[in-house]
Amino acid sequence: MRKLQKAAVALMAAAVIVQGLMPSGTLAEERRITLEEALKLAAAESGELAQSRLQVQAKTIELTQAQDAVTNQREKDSSSRLAKPHSLSQDLGIGLKVPEARKVLGEAERELASKELQLRSEVEKLVFTTLQAADNAALLEQKWTQAQKRLTTLETKLKFGAAGQEEADKRKEAVDRAQSELKVARLALKSAKLQLGEKLGIDPESAFTVETMPDYVVLTQEQMREFVAYAEKHDFELYKDTEARKLAEEKVHLTRKLYSAKFGEKDMQLIEAMYSTPAMDYELFMANYDSLLGEIKRKWEGIFLIPVPIVPIVLRVPKVVLQGEYDGLRYFDDAPYSLPVSMLEADKARLKEQDTRKKLIDKVKKSYLDAKTAEEAYAQALMLVDTRKTELEAASKKHAVGWIKDDEFEKASEASEEAQKGAIAGYYAYRSALLALNVVSAGALDSAWKPGALPYRAAVAADRREESGAGPDGHDQ
Repeated sequence: MRKLQKAAVALMAAAVIVQGLMPSGTLAEERRITLEEALKLAAAESGELAQSRLQVQAKTIELTQAQDAVTNQREKDSSSRLAKPHSLSQDLGIGLKVPEARKVLGEAERELASKELQLRSEVEKLVFTTLQAADNAALLEQKWTQAQKRLTTLETKLKFGAAGQEEADKRKEAVDRAQSELKVARLALKSAKLQLGEKLGIDPESAFTVETMPDYVVLTQEQMREFVAYAEKHDFELYKDTEARKLAEEKVHLTRKLYSAKFGEKDMQLIEAMYSTPAMDYELFMANYDSLLGEIKRKWEGIFLIPVPIVPIVLRVPKVVLQGEYDGLRYFDDAPYSLPVSMLEADKARLKEQDTRKKLIDKVKKSYLDAKTAEEAYAQALMLVDTRKTELEAASKKHAVGWIKDDEFEKASEASEEAQKGAIAGYYAYRSALLALNVVSAGALDSAWKPGALPYRAAVAADRREESGAGPDGHDQ
């Protein structure tokens, strides 16, 4: 087991290893799993990821089918023998078939990436929960061992009348309390390993340990802006809303194009002119649109005068009799207001995208501040460890020559223990905050990790400079 004096140092400068509180003779037989190996095991074990990968393959095939279907339809339409007229809904279906299939495939790919990130986060949390449980158990085991030593020393003094029974009873209570705390800590470690083993597909009762090297992330205002920019490009929910907006705008564009092809650019001039205005006036647009529908309807009212060459007569044929299945207003089927409806849907999609983007940026910024707060707390805890260590070393020298009593030395020792315990808690709170920031920012921290222990004194100094408006080099920005 790691000595109490080395617990914080292990967090800052060495590999953090879960020994599982096993006897030293069994460690050589244990399976050692790094964080990277744990992530691979979890990915291989995840049925949800397997289903998402199959979904991507299925949507890839569907996109190919959509492209082939559109090509076949165009070939039919180009053949005078096979060509059939289309309604607006049919034309829209053909025109949007490939964009819709491409959108669905893109979402499936992004969803897979999102699930992979979520799984990594879950595994990392379980790994660090296990590591923290092991560190806490190691501290409490050392505390229990020291309490036993103190009790043994006091009992020896008691035999020679150098200590009282009341003080011995207190020492005994301290040993019992430390033993109870250690038992709880060992149960917590066992529970953590149980959850981790289940996630990795490993028998939790088997002998295995997890380990990871310390690393950290530089947290500055500039980095925060980079995290936000990355999240805007890779967040799954924002991606879906962005693609929905693009598809809605594509539908508006295609609908306008189909209107012009069917009814002529002249009839569409007034409608098209309104798209060049800075802000759409929907009341005016609808008035002009109703005029367009009225003009289309009037073209198929009245009669055609058809002269018969052989017989000197002129046939009066109602225009509606000669109207094709999809000519005039019949082209719209039951959706004569398809264009304005699609325009409103595009506006709604734009507003939803803007709202999602704003909420995402706010979430990333808040998560960054949470991580920054955790970093500061961890840095302060590490500096307190340094202070308490110096105080303990001084107390140890004085105690060795009899300048201070046992109680004073024990107080210094306990203060050092508490500082190291606080540093351990601060480290895992810091890691947890970084993991949360990585998830919120869609994996922005994946390329930002730096190996080694947090340079906490440099980090605190940099924060002071940033708060005062100075740059990283100490000069004013």
